[in-house]
Amino acid sequence: MHLLSLARLFAFLAMLFAPLVHAGQVSVARDLREDGTLADQEGVPILLFYTASYCHYCEAIKTEFLGHMAIDPTYQTRAIFREVRIDSSTPLIDFNASTTTHHHFADQRPITLVPTVEFVDGSGQHLATPMIGASIPDFYGAYLDKGIEHALVKIRSGRGPS
Repeated sequence: MHLLSLARLFAFLAMLFAPLVHAGQVSVARDLREDGTLADQEGVPILLFYTASYCHYCEAIKTEFLGHMAIDPTYQTRAIFREVRIDSSTPLIDFNASTTTHHHFADQRPITLVPTVEFVDGSGQHLATPMIGASIPDFYGAYLDKGIEHALVKIRSGRGPS
């Protein structure tokens, strides 16, 4: 009987505190020129995560991977994480300091499917092969790590965009 009461208490506490333990959020892109300046100063790539309101795979990747990475201090020193919503008219300042929208910005990039992840430098140039689609969930985190690492190596070796 004591174990049953303890289990109920644990379940109650888990429900009570669940909202406080959710994954972090990937910041929605607002000013890529400013993000680019910061990326250049810090010597890190920008990870652009392209999503759409109708894409349940996008939400799954954000929840399972990118949300956690965006709040992890280790990853905060390795990349800047930004979300671009391809079906949104949210205002955006692009890498050239021009005012546009998320939708128009994505139209100017080689985005054909969501989710897509681009690894870019401070001027928006590719540093690693983009990740297109949801891929195999068991390996998605490893693919993200590989893309970030490849981008970091290019930045730190001075080789620049691919």
